[in-house]
Amino acid sequence: MTDLQLGSLAIGGALVVAVYAFNSWQEYRYRKQAAKAFARNQPDVLLETPQNVVRKGDSQRLEPALGVPAAAEVRHEPELAIIDEGLIDEEVGAVGAAKEPSWYEPPVEAAPRVPPQRPQVQRTTPAPTPAVQRSSDDTEVASSLLDPALDFVAEIHAGVDIPADEIPPFPGAKRVQVIGQGDDGRWQIVYGNTNAAFNELRVGLQLADRQGPLTQEQLNGFCMAVQQFADGHEAVVTFPQRSAKLAAAADLDEFCASVDVLIGLNVIAHDKPFPLERVRLLAEQARMVRTPDGTFHYKSDSGKTLFVLANQDQSPFGNTSPALTLLFDVPRVAGGLEVFEYLCDFALHLSQSLGGNLVDDNGKPLTESSLGNIHRQLGGIYARMDDRGIVPGSMAALRLFA
Repeated sequence: MTDLQLGSLAIGGALVVAVYAFNSWQEYRYRKQAAKAFARNQPDVLLETPQNVVRKGDSQRLEPALGVPAAAEVRHEPELAIIDEGLIDEEVGAVGAAKEPSWYEPPVEAAPRVPPQRPQVQRTTPAPTPAVQRSSDDTEVASSLLDPALDFVAEIHAGVDIPADEIPPFPGAKRVQVIGQGDDGRWQIVYGNTNAAFNELRVGLQLADRQGPLTQEQLNGFCMAVQQFADGHEAVVTFPQRSAKLAAAADLDEFCASVDVLIGLNVIAHDKPFPLERVRLLAEQARMVRTPDGTFHYKSDSGKTLFVLANQDQSPFGNTSPALTLLFDVPRVAGGLEVFEYLCDFALHLSQSLGGNLVDDNGKPLTESSLGNIHRQLGGIYARMDDRGIVPGSMAALRLFA
């Protein structure tokens, strides 16, 4: 082997050793950087996500955090236009005089609790209404079913009256409502008006509900169906700007998710399960009624559910129950603070009468102090809803939180 070959081998070997050494040094340096990076306290987005929403149809049972002081509550100002509610159900905002529940018996050792006001509807006998006034009221009711802040509203302008029985159900992943205007200028609900005919139609698709916001695909399918109907009747249809409405849908859904809270107060048995007959008597004394599914509902005078008594595991009632739960759907209840006070009094009475423990969904004992903390947080939630123009328990709230 010549000197040239030996020199080449030596140089090649030196290069291999140099490359290997460089790679080892690079690997050591990157490992050191990686270890340093992962040693930092990085926030876990999933673990730190606030658990206070009940969206997309899941059955998550949550309550506001009990440890948060009232002063720490953050008010988020609304960005959407204030919603015009129009005509809503009679009982919204109507709270009657205080009446002590017949089941309430304060302990001898403790000072008596102040009984809550039971939400009631003030009933008056209406005076005879002229036909013109009734016509105007019907128009207002029909118009209130569509709200530009809650709905994507397509307007159909027909040259010839379209009979009501020729108007099909328009497809939509969300609530769809159709109202029509006849030659008399009155707006009416279309479906069910088989003898009516309309030269103007408004077809509304709701922007958001508990399943989430309206998507572009859903909106495109709706618009295509409305356009095909209009073309088939030689009518002109106008649509709002789609991109703006999709953005409004996402914003509306984000707000609704921030206030969509389901409170669960649970009564857990100590040693033996609660006899259902005893539970039934206590529920009926609290003016609750049993529904066909077996659960007990506390209702307003107009028949709307305010809170529910059921088995904690949501199974049908048998002869006994090891654990009961009282469910309070926060945004769907009108006069929510007064109803929550009544709910708390009943929950305390129920636990005392049955000899059970009153706890939250995490098993933490609930006292009058902790219930008071929840009450204050509810006040913040309801204030945010009012600021947004979505009155708790109103027509708008029942639509959005469905």
